[in-house]
Amino acid sequence: MLQALTAGCGSNPASSERAAEEEAGGQENDSVPSDDARKDTKEDEQGAGGRSVLDPDTAAAVDADFIGKVWNIEEDSFFIAETKVKIMDDGSCVRSSPASDAILSEDQLIQVIYDAETCFYIREMEDNGDGNQDEEAGSADLEEHMPVEMKGRFENDVFYADEIRMIKIF
Repeated sequence: MLQALTAGCGSNPASSERAAEEEAGGQENDSVPSDDARKDTKEDEQGAGGRSVLDPDTAAAVDADFIGKVWNIEEDSFFIAETKVKIMDDGSCVRSSPASDAILSEDQLIQVIYDAETCFYIREMEDNGDGNQDEEAGSADLEEHMPVEMKGRFENDVFYADEIRMIKIF
């Protein structure tokens, strides 16, 4: 069973592309990367394993590299079920994640590792999606089945978090 949430995204992907073109001075790049360059870029985004962060347009729209739902909390790490995000034509985002009572196997969970340098925030949101005030928090504020939006990177299918934003919906 999946849960879905629709919300407005923070930016318009088309405007992100336009801004990138303006930064490049309006010049088009006609060069096509070689297969090796594309492979290297894909491996950089994924780490050595197969998991990858969100595509650049989606990441910019949701202000996160990866999104999930906390499933199991351990010391200095936790496991999440990935939340799928899709940007709709009208700019809204549709998110889907497993229901909190779903039974997931270990291979469906992703380990998230944090350390003393990781920044934690809590964002309280009303049920209608309003609210985006972040308050400083800590790892002790993590709760099972809590949605999290994170910035960081994948290495060998493990997500190393630089920033974790915990979402509390009321």
